[in-house]
Order: sequence, then C-alpha cells, then structure tokens
Amino acid sequence: MPPRAIPGRGGGAPGGAPGPPPPRGGGGAAPPRGPRPRRARRDGDDAVLELDGGDEVRGDVVVLATGRRPRTAGLGLEEAGVELRADGAVAVDDRCRAGDGLWAVGDVTGVAAFTHVAKYQGRVVADNILGRDRRARYEGVPRVVFGDPEIAAVGLTAAQAAERGIRTLAAEVDLPEVISRPWTYERDPRGHLGVLADADRDVLVGAWAVAPQAGEWIHLAALAVRAGVPVDTLLDQVAQFPTWTEGYLQALERLDR
Repeated sequence: MPPRAIPGRGGGAPGGAPGPPPPRGGGGAAPPRGPRPRRARRDGDDAVLELDGGDEVRGDVVVLATGRRPRTAGLGLEEAGVELRADGAVAVDDRCRAGDGLWAVGDVTGVAAFTHVAKYQGRVVADNILGRDRRARYEGVPRVVFGDPEIAAVGLTAAQAAERGIRTLAAEVDLPEVISRPWTYERDPRGHLGVLADADRDVLVGAWAVAPQAGEWIHLAALAVRAGVPVDTLLDQVAQFPTWTEGYLQALERLDR
C-alpha cells in the first residue's frame, strides 16, 4: 500500500531528497488536508490512523517522526562562556570550537543530527586539539532511511538549488529497466535513482535513490558532490557489472546537457 503523509508534519521525500515516484503497482490517493491524527490501531493486517473529523487512513504501518532538539538547558553552558543559539544548540565555528578550550560535537551543535556527522566532528576536534588546523565541511553528507527498500540522498534538492540561484539539470531512472542488478538481487526487482547537476559548473550537486542497499552505493554520489567531480569524469568511470552503481551512468547519460 502506498505511503501517505499527514499534513503539518513535513513533506517531500525523506531526507530532503527530490521526490521519488509512488511505488510501482499503486497510484495512491492524495493525503488528507487539515485533520490531525487522534488514535492509531490495528485492524487485521492494516494499521489504521483515526483522524479528528471521523476519517481514517489505512496502511501497512504508521510511522511517527517526532524530531530532535539539542538538550542544553540547565548545564550552565552560558556561565562557561558558551553561546547558545535560539534553538538551544551550541554555537560552534568551522573547527567545532565553542569557546576558548571548549569544543562541541554531535546533535548538540544542531548540525545534521546524524551519528556519522558526530563521528566526523569528533575527528575534526581531535585534529585541532593535536595542533592540526582542520575545518569541518558538510557538503556531500549522506542521509539514509534504513527501510525496505532503503531511501538514500545526498546534496541539494532541486528547490534548495533554486534558492541558491543554481541552474540545474535533473534525470531519473527506473533501475530494473536500465540495469541488471535488480534482477540478480531479488525476484521482484525494484529501485529508482535520481541525479541533480549544476548546469553551469557541470558537476553533481545532488542525488537520491530508493532501492535495496541504497545506503551503501549512495556514497559514490556523496564523494562526487563533496569533491565537485565533473559529470564527464563520472560518465567515464567503469562500474562493475552487475551492480547498483551502474545506475549512475544510466541516470547521468539522461541529463539534457
């Protein structure tokens, strides 16, 4: 059953990716507008969400996303000279420094609340403490929903690129139609991949995938976004057959350059 979103809780594709098409084999209905969830229950194999006003939404599962905020209240950080932003996050510079001899890493900084970002910030801080001048960069940080299939994205969405005045080119491919790996991986092949390129600089600025193991092979796009790899270089790369990575070649070839 196609997923449906309740308004007022955020929209678009997970992780900020350009929106994937609805799952194959199901068209879905437009999500309800206005009413709020009141109660969730099981009805046989269905998960049922009751809305105020009497309507119901049925699906396979109900997913509740609550979000996260830095918990810095009551720690006396202000007395230590630490500046807190309006959302409670510790204000840090590009070395993750919060003050003289003070450093902050992870969710408390309010920068991309992911474990892999916290680990990266920790490495940046360690290098600076040891006397190496290292600055944190957050271009090309992947974001993944570990579902079935996995949902992975990196870089900018088309809307974000437009806000920055970047002229873009986009392309999408249905992976079972263009590469062999979906057919060697499972009996009911699935998968979709999209890429977004800067039309003027001719580099990849975003990508997303909804497919098995997408959290693994999104890293080719992540490195390309971070390093500003030219699209021509990506097109000239030889991908192992049969792998999911071959999908990038198929998508990039469809950019209207």
